[in-house]
Amino acid sequence: MRKLRNSILIVLILSSLLTLGQTNKFEVGLEVGPSLTSLRGNDVLDKNNDLSFGFSSGLTFQYNFPKLISIRTNISFERKSSTSQVSATDQNGDQIGEITYHSYFDYLTIPILGRLTFGKKINFFVNAGPYIGYLIKLTDIIEAYGEHPKREFDDTDYYKRTDLGITTGLGARFPIKNKLFLSIEIRNNFGLTNISSFTVVNDGAIKTNSTNLLFGIEYRFGTRIND
Repeated sequence: MRKLRNSILIVLILSSLLTLGQTNKFEVGLEVGPSLTSLRGNDVLDKNNDLSFGFSSGLTFQYNFPKLISIRTNISFERKSSTSQVSATDQNGDQIGEITYHSYFDYLTIPILGRLTFGKKINFFVNAGPYIGYLIKLTDIIEAYGEHPKREFDDTDYYKRTDLGITTGLGARFPIKNKLFLSIEIRNNFGLTNISSFTVVNDGAIKTNSTNLLFGIEYRFGTRIND
């Protein structure tokens, strides 16, 4: 009887130690949120381009190492937009109004991020790494002005399909259930490559930038025994 009791005690102690030594390897989730986006890279854009609203939504995947470091990626549909205004004149040179241009860049974006997480009940994190974006479609819209109606163009062929850049972000996440978390993150995608397929004025470039406010829900699964 004593041996049985000791055996049960040893099993319980070992089980407790193993449980304490386990961490969840993987996380999957969904994230979505609004964006502030713009274009930069040449004198015309710097003078006339305004911040515009876009959005991002997609699936996330994360691999957790035993300590504080994780590798994270996601596949997101991201709309980056640009708005600019120029003066419209008639044949006599008289101003007849403002012409407003909107450009909507629809991208499939994939970052590869290193993430550092700290904190116990509430997790705070920072992450950084490169991203690649694939241009699905570009739509240019000229708003109506004077006697001219609103016009819409598919200008995808005027731009390169691939956009490369750096992603940085910081945020926090909160447990809502066992292995289920809500997260909030401020993320910036800073484009490094010229996305124009043609020569830009004054040997300039067209580069993207977006700042996202992302809300997510994540589920942890898979266990390991810590070293």
